[in-house]
Amino acid sequence: MFFAMSAFQLDVNPYLLLAFVAMVTIYIFGYMKETYGFFQSIGIPGPKPVWVFGNVQEFKEKSVLTVFEEWKKVYGSVYGFYEGFRPSLVVNDPEFARDILTKNFDKFHIRTKYRPFEYYPGNLRITNLGGEHWKNQRALLNRMIHSTSNLSQLVSKIEKASTVMLQALENALTSTNSGINISRFVDKFASEAVIRMVLDMSDEEIRQYGDTILTYEVESNWSAAKDNHVSGLATLFPSLAPFLKIADVKHRRAHDAVVKLLRDYIPLSIASQNNNHVKANEHYSLLSYLTSSNILTRDVDGSLTRRSLSTDEIIAHLLTLEGEIFTSITASIQFILYELAMNEDCQERLVDEINSIFKKDDEITSEQLVQMKYFDMCFNETFRKHPVAPGVSRVCTEDCTIRGVRFKRGLVVRVMNSPIYNDERIFSNPETFNPDRFSNDATSSRHPYSFLPFGQGPRGCPGQKLAIMIMRVAIVSLLRKFKIQPCSETEMPLKETFRPSLCPANGVFVTLVPRMVCAE
Repeated sequence: MFFAMSAFQLDVNPYLLLAFVAMVTIYIFGYMKETYGFFQSIGIPGPKPVWVFGNVQEFKEKSVLTVFEEWKKVYGSVYGFYEGFRPSLVVNDPEFARDILTKNFDKFHIRTKYRPFEYYPGNLRITNLGGEHWKNQRALLNRMIHSTSNLSQLVSKIEKASTVMLQALENALTSTNSGINISRFVDKFASEAVIRMVLDMSDEEIRQYGDTILTYEVESNWSAAKDNHVSGLATLFPSLAPFLKIADVKHRRAHDAVVKLLRDYIPLSIASQNNNHVKANEHYSLLSYLTSSNILTRDVDGSLTRRSLSTDEIIAHLLTLEGEIFTSITASIQFILYELAMNEDCQERLVDEINSIFKKDDEITSEQLVQMKYFDMCFNETFRKHPVAPGVSRVCTEDCTIRGVRFKRGLVVRVMNSPIYNDERIFSNPETFNPDRFSNDATSSRHPYSFLPFGQGPRGCPGQKLAIMIMRVAIVSLLRKFKIQPCSETEMPLKETFRPSLCPANGVFVTLVPRMVCAE
């Protein structure tokens, strides 16, 4: 027994052990000093960080938007803070934003990842790509989305989804005399609208597969939500993400289920396209465009050639469309409905515009939708008060100096416009909902980069036109049918959170009064 135990005994010199501990301590101390002294070393102000956690503890008791507004007042338009060990430089100046997003795009063309847990092939989404690969994929999406003829063919599909939503709301109103949480109806509408546009599924297919896709969209958002502590830890310490993925069970299962669905569905879609009896316009979808298009790619020898998209690339684009568009439009529609309920004069002015453009019970067309100038003003003002995307993030790809500020390669740069939206000097009485501040005259008097609802520059949101079109159809359909009013359950002010975009924390409760009753 003695010999067995002695084999595990180590004859350690206590002085060597002490020296080792001292060296490790000195190294850690030096690393921390260097990490958390970064902004001080380049002359950038900012809040004092706490080792390991940086400045994230300041977000615990206050909303994210409030913290950034307070920091702007204290530290100015350019400052730095720390997300764990990672330094992030914040820009709150419109002209500086233009320098980052457009003028010096070649040095800030990489987006940061805001979804800590991703799975193949979802990790191939265009938001994660960079360089020439991103450029070629983006060119394809631009052609697909910005074609007026393509968009025109999609309006009827969105209107079908809105008809389903209106019927569901009418059914819900028969069983309640109080307010309803309109958020769940908006979620269902947005998901179905995207499914019809992207996949051209029939009513029967939507009944069969719709819940699978909606579950993926919801779980994907929750996986990157601010109130998801596992996600927050993975975002703060990216090196832990591979281990924390174990807890991301619902999202992973939903992702796998929707990927399997798409792998089975894509061949059926291609076969349908090849059927000579199918009218192209009747069954146009974004999927049909992707499966019939080519992209530029560089061969091993450096030459450029064209090729078809792989199945995994198509799935990645579909997941982007289903996930990103769903996320932005559900939150935006809810916020618009809330503000219209709280501002009856604005709602009735928008109804007057709708009545002047759309004839009673007529089908909605893309030509009519683009005439909705007051809707655009209401949307912009809603976004200013409730910035679904309060800023954009980029990674510096090479050392450079802009406006006297030194940017190091690898530095995260956050162009935060939300504090500008509450700046009295730019938007007077910012707490007031006033769509007229986005009239043509008012807009032309402001810096073009003082309001960026969809980002700006080459990496601005590619789905902007689709998102706006879906929101217009939803609001037109709802306001033709109902007057929207606050109820006893309506939150004042509305509580908000990030999942991962800004959205109502508890939904939006309103009363819907049929327009025919209002007229009586």
